[in-house]
Amino acid sequence: MNTEKRALLAIVISMFIVIFTPMILGKFFPGLKPQQKSQSVAGTTAPEPAVASTAVPAPVKEGPAAAEKPAVSDAAPRFVDEKTVVFETDEYNIAFSEAFGAIKRITLKKFHDSKGSPIILADTPGASDSIFYTSGLSGELDRARFSYSAGKDRAVFTAKSPDGILLEKEYIFRPGKYTIELKQTITNSSSRSRPFKYSIITSSGIDPLSKQDEMYVEVVRDIDGKVANTNKKGIKANTETVWEGRQVNWVSLKNRYFSVITKPPAAFVKIVSNRLQDNNIQTKIGSAEFTVGPNASATNNFVLYAGPNDYDAVASLKMGMENSLYLGFTGSIGKILFVVLKFFNGVVNNWGLAIIALTVFINILLFPLTFKGIKAMKQMQALQPRIEALRKANKDNPQKMNKEIMEMYKKYKINPMGGCLPMLLQMPVFFALYQVLMRSPELRGAPFLWMKNLSQPDRLITFKASIPFVGNDLNILPLLMAVAMFLQQKLSAPPAASQNEQMAQQQKMMGVMMPVLFGFLFYNLPSGLVMYWLTNTILTVVEQELFLKKEMFHVEHSE
Repeated sequence: MNTEKRALLAIVISMFIVIFTPMILGKFFPGLKPQQKSQSVAGTTAPEPAVASTAVPAPVKEGPAAAEKPAVSDAAPRFVDEKTVVFETDEYNIAFSEAFGAIKRITLKKFHDSKGSPIILADTPGASDSIFYTSGLSGELDRARFSYSAGKDRAVFTAKSPDGILLEKEYIFRPGKYTIELKQTITNSSSRSRPFKYSIITSSGIDPLSKQDEMYVEVVRDIDGKVANTNKKGIKANTETVWEGRQVNWVSLKNRYFSVITKPPAAFVKIVSNRLQDNNIQTKIGSAEFTVGPNASATNNFVLYAGPNDYDAVASLKMGMENSLYLGFTGSIGKILFVVLKFFNGVVNNWGLAIIALTVFINILLFPLTFKGIKAMKQMQALQPRIEALRKANKDNPQKMNKEIMEMYKKYKINPMGGCLPMLLQMPVFFALYQVLMRSPELRGAPFLWMKNLSQPDRLITFKASIPFVGNDLNILPLLMAVAMFLQQKLSAPPAASQNEQMAQQQKMMGVMMPVLFGFLFYNLPSGLVMYWLTNTILTVVEQELFLKKEMFHVEHSE
């Protein structure tokens, strides 16, 4: 491949990156109220989940519910004198609705917003929209109010209907874990068997920390072992979206950094999602019908994970819910990168320095391929005068010209595509690192030098007025990266004497176009990602100057 074709290929690759990267990122990567006196908790061993019944087999169904409605009571009572009960652990402040025995608000004590306030992960619009609000058991029980009692590590709510049905909701907390366990027991004190089929709310919104976080809000679920996700935009207003199967293994409502994940017992076969009036997404799960005999009881155990999108923390629960932490189509690479990044952070104790160390590490791994790629490029440059001579000699015979050029490549063992290989190999790493930086709670708010948040643009200077092509923020890292790329293009350019006038002009144009295009592309990307590419560019320049001298690729004249 001659210099002209390589230049055109580079332009095509650059334009592809510029045009389609935002689309790809948008699709795959796709944004405290006064508390009463609280009680500290300590942990005990949780009981194993008890399944109330075996789910009735049903084919998986997805889409708006039309004829079939979920088992949800919309006519929930409103108690004027409703009380809020606050339960506190090392990880949480949990606000319960005493009347409904459900979770109204979840506050994460160890995570803070930009103003330094603890993050409110979930704050339901109404008591009957609260997490673990139960409906559809029976008319009398749905209208009964709960009584409250507290233990060392648990909160217990009890309600009884006039016809002898007792519902007990026991919330159990574990120290050091972002989990809340619900042991829900239905006791039939009547003299006849009673059928039950109910729904329970798993989430009614997850508060985004910024407008940008809105694009990351999605419903992720596992039904019959199949994991699927639906973005917030895919949940229509005033329309219930229903997913059904033989068993709901878990359902998650997540944003960029945090998740609310619920694992129900095997008796649950339906997920209902709906967009609320406040634009939040509500998720509910519905049980199959089961029967409780006279003077008998049935217990269902639920596990709620409400915390950061920490893969290790969720995986440690050994419930398969870690599969909800989707990292895009480069998820496997992203997990490996984050493990390495955490290792370097443990050594240098700074996420910015860890990114630089990761970049050096990746460059060392790819150096053999980088060496071969730049060697191929230099060899192509050295052969360019001969290729031009062949073109002139065979301008009327293109087939002969191409044959002789390929024979020359074969003689000197040159791979025409070798020069593009290092950049192509960097792209999966680039996208995977993008996901890591954008979705890892550990990197949220991580500072480095003048950068306040490695998951956001560096924002060296903020202007009062918006500047064309810049906006309100001056991001210096993309500009430094563009300068470094310009220098790289200059150093890697072939000697002017080896090029005709047209090729020299194309090379000059590429030397300016590539840095400018990449500068625009990277301008509003996370500063950690720009720093990775900047460091990579600087390392490439160093490699070219120290290890890849032009003398190393001298092409001997053959007789």
